[in-house]
Amino acid sequence: MKVSITTLVENSLGENTQLEAEHGLSFYIEAGDASFLFDTGSTEIFLRNAKRLGIRTEAVDSVFISHGHYDHSGGYKAFVEHAGKRATNLFVRPGFFDRKYGFRVTGEAFLGNAFSKEEISGAGVAVHEIEGDAKEVFPGVYSVTGFERTCPFEHINQRFVVERNGGREVDDFSEEQVLVMKTMKGLVVVLGCSHPGVVNILEKVKHVFDEPIHAVIGGTHLVEADPARIERTTDYLLEQKIPHVMICHCSGGPEHLKGLISRMGDVYRPVHTGTVLTF
Repeated sequence: MKVSITTLVENSLGENTQLEAEHGLSFYIEAGDASFLFDTGSTEIFLRNAKRLGIRTEAVDSVFISHGHYDHSGGYKAFVEHAGKRATNLFVRPGFFDRKYGFRVTGEAFLGNAFSKEEISGAGVAVHEIEGDAKEVFPGVYSVTGFERTCPFEHINQRFVVERNGGREVDDFSEEQVLVMKTMKGLVVVLGCSHPGVVNILEKVKHVFDEPIHAVIGGTHLVEADPARIERTTDYLLEQKIPHVMICHCSGGPEHLKGLISRMGDVYRPVHTGTVLTF
């Protein structure tokens, strides 16, 4: 199966200065005969960029959102409005609609979705809360979740909390999903933010599919990682001999990742708004 991934929005701009960047992530993916969105950025910018890139989002009827944070779901209401009366599908995992918050020294911030399940269902969206650790949604396209926390250096970030079971608790991001697509060269893994840990995620993918991983694309949330964790993550990625590591968004900038970038050499490739990847 051939796969093409167009970065509709990411934190940084690439060579195409006609586009706009923001803190967020959105990919337009063509996989075999299927086409769909993975995440929708923070605002409607991804729709404007798609138009500039000649991508007809009015023909897209399926959207995956990796997890319930605003920088991945924030543009979704604009997509629904753009779709009008057209029937569309939203693929998420149970827990996606829970209210989420984050804490910094400046205080508490709401980080969750700007819409409820009832609101978008009333707008003609079919909401699919996918069950099971691995589910084939389109031929050769799988939603994967259920990431066991086995990596000793990937810990739950205590500053993220969620409203659940009548109270608040530390967010384990049990609803986070990644996409895995089968190509002739191996598996292509698309990440949202990797809050459960990129190592934990890739170990799950290896366990489920028992096939070589050809490429890893998306956010790894290494932006909050210390140098020791970045070094150990780099060790892991090199040990796995993954041909293409294309991390972006919440992974941190070139200075933060300079050790990883230096050690990975040609394996590493930056991803910016407008980047197109084909497999």
